[in-house]
Amino acid sequence: MTEFTSSELVEMNRKSIIIISLLAIFTIAVAYIIMTMLASPAKIYVDPAIIVKAKGQDFEVNINILNVVDLYAWKFNLTWDRTILDALNVTEGSFLSAKGDTFFYSTINNTAGYVFLTCTLLGNVSGVSGNGVLATIQFYVKENGSGSLNLTNTQLLNPLEGQINHQTTSGSFNTTP
Repeated sequence: MTEFTSSELVEMNRKSIIIISLLAIFTIAVAYIIMTMLASPAKIYVDPAIIVKAKGQDFEVNINILNVVDLYAWKFNLTWDRTILDALNVTEGSFLSAKGDTFFYSTINNTAGYVFLTCTLLGNVSGVSGNGVLATIQFYVKENGSGSLNLTNTQLLNPLEGQINHQTTSGSFNTTP
């Protein structure tokens, strides 16, 4: 039978703890990667998806996020038929700002028929996960017709500026006679 000195036992225990700790960290990292890959991809969508309003009326749409994990920043364009609608106002949704301070920027271009929006958390904070409202856009129906509210150039970023995989669903509008 081999006898170990107390210093040898302490060293073996220390090495065992280090190996077990590294295995635990590796297992957690692999589980996180697998869960992220198996989870439904995030989705950005126009809500409500279908709008019916009369000429001369205003309406609002939310741009919502669903099933996102670790969102730190986002940006997108929303386009429409400029001969039928004008955007009146854009406001930041509460999804990121509920976590902390944000920088929110929007540009309305009714001549070309689009808005550009971007928002990011500020500081060294983790991203936000879940569902919520990114922004609200108010429109005015200036002519009869129908068309799409197209989400384009969408981008979602995590705190390390990595892309977050996502899907987009645009909306549509029609005017009533």
